[in-house]
Amino acid sequence: MLSTPGHTPGHHALLVRLEKAGNVLLSGDVAHFRENYENNQVPTWNTNRADTLASLDRFKQIARNLKAVVILQHDPRDIEKLPPFPAAAE
Repeated sequence: MLSTPGHTPGHHALLVRLEKAGNVLLSGDVAHFRENYENNQVPTWNTNRADTLASLDRFKQIARNLKAVVILQHDPRDIEKLPPFPAAAE
């Protein structure tokens, strides 16, 4: 679990390490859609803008360092990037 405050004070994202698929980062609410993620857009309902931007930066750096697949869970375009279950859980 990765601490990513901003959307809410105790918000977390999740890093999953799969044997076949590699590193997968599940965003939770760190960003809702690709456009938010790519352009550092912060929804007005987030509890803290500065924390959100810091969390986005940290999340993106982890993704780059680990060459992780990023899944923005609210974006239907990202769901197809998930490896098929149950085979991918091996």
